[in-house]
Order: sequence, then structure tokens, then C-alpha cells
Amino acid sequence: MEKRNRAEGWKHAKLSGHENEKLIEKSIKGDLKFQNRLLKRVGKENSKIIEISFGGLKEKNVESVFTNNTTKSKTDVYIKLDDGTKLNISIKKSLSGQVYLISDKRFIDGFELQFNKKIPNDVKRAIRLFWGSASDTLSIANDINGKYFSYEKRKNRLVAETLKTYDQKLYIELIKWFNENILEIIDFCFSRGLTKNQSDWANVIWYINSLGENSVDELFPIKDFYNAKMTSAEYGSRGGGTTIQLPFGFVQWHQGQMQFHHRYDKINSFLNGTL
Repeated sequence: MEKRNRAEGWKHAKLSGHENEKLIEKSIKGDLKFQNRLLKRVGKENSKIIEISFGGLKEKNVESVFTNNTTKSKTDVYIKLDDGTKLNISIKKSLSGQVYLISDKRFIDGFELQFNKKIPNDVKRAIRLFWGSASDTLSIANDINGKYFSYEKRKNRLVAETLKTYDQKLYIELIKWFNENILEIIDFCFSRGLTKNQSDWANVIWYINSLGENSVDELFPIKDFYNAKMTSAEYGSRGGGTTIQLPFGFVQWHQGQMQFHHRYDKINSFLNGTL
């Protein structure tokens, strides 16, 4: 099997993602059985599709929550039905992988604007230390000089154990905030992102791979997340806590940014009640 480096891997994922969307577009537009099955699965079997548009290579930027700024929509497929319903579908080709990559500053500012909620200063401070944008991150790591200092120096960030040693309140408040705002975080990562207008927000996640790389074909309306029983967010157990494990995946440090990952098995477990 051919191995790819990280850059080649990202390129392959993007191009194969576009190819997957092309095949799905062809099926929706040209296969009436496929189209009817899609409508039935979203409870709209008596409706008809009157308009379909896709993102992918044809994707255009949309209005952002930041003034005079545009961004990418989380929606890959826009479907309008004759009863006025709009299905904004986010396609997931792989069963796991990156769902959002964003700097901690942009995450903090964007989250506050998107949900009209203030993130407490202690939580902001903890985020900046955990993802390394705080100006004193390395000096703190150096002063504590813990078990994972060589890693922290290399990545310019604190792991959970070091954060706890430095300030236990910050350590507690960070994970508490993730738990208290987990629905908004899900909404941010899968539906809204930084897009301003609701017409661009995704309302359905569709795990489907038309390239034969896996056999999963399942739709998850994002509204179902709000009534689901989820596991709690918690610090990862490896390397002194380099990640925050989430009900839908995890978030980690990646090149100085917050990299949110999705996992089909986690989402499927809590939405289908198999936790």
C-alpha cells in the first residue's frame, strides 16, 4: 500500500472528498430511487426536490460573523424541497478526521459572536495556555519543568498535567466549560462554523462514501444532538493530557491551532442510544 506524507495525505483527502461529492451529486440528480430514499430518511417522502446545489470545487465563500469578512460554509449540499424545507447537508467521507481547524483566538472571538455568549476570562486563559498562544506559555513550562517539558517546549504549549500544576482552577474551569457548552461546540464544528446566516448552516450530517472506502451510509440530523445522552468531555490520558476527548471525537493541538476531530463511532453510539 502506498504511503503518503502529511501534505500528500491532506491533498488526497481534499481531492477524494470532491470526487465523493461528485458521485453523490450524480446519484441524487440522476437516480430517482436514491433521491426518494434520501427524502424518506429525512421524513420528507411526500415532498419533491426542486433545487440542488453543491459546494466542493464550486464552493463560494459566504458572509462571516466577523465584519467585512467571508468564510467557508459547513454545508456541502443545499437541497430545497417543494414544501419550503431546506436540507443543508454536511458530507463526511471518512469515519474519522478533521472537522474544524482554527486558531484559539479566532475560536474564542468567533464562538462569542456566533452564540452571543462571553467565554470567562479564566477559560480564555486556559485555552491560550493549552494551545500555546499565551506569551508566558514557555516560561511557565520551564519553571515547572515537568515530565513532559521537552514536548511542551517543542510544541510551545502546556499539557493538562502542567496546567493543573500551574493553576488547578484553570485546569478545572477549562474542562467544565467544554462540558457546559458542548452543544454549542458541536453546532460550531458541524453546523455553523464562522458563517453568519442560518441559510448557510448545515442541519444534517451525512456519513457516506461513494468511493468504496467504507460501507457506512447514515444521516444524522443535527437537531437530534440536542436530545441525546452524551459522554462527558475529559482530558486525554496520553502524554500528560495533550487532547480533550469529546462526545463526538476530540480536540488537540496542531501546528499552534485547535484541531477538532470527528468520529463516526462516537456519534453513532450516543445518537442511537448504545452508550
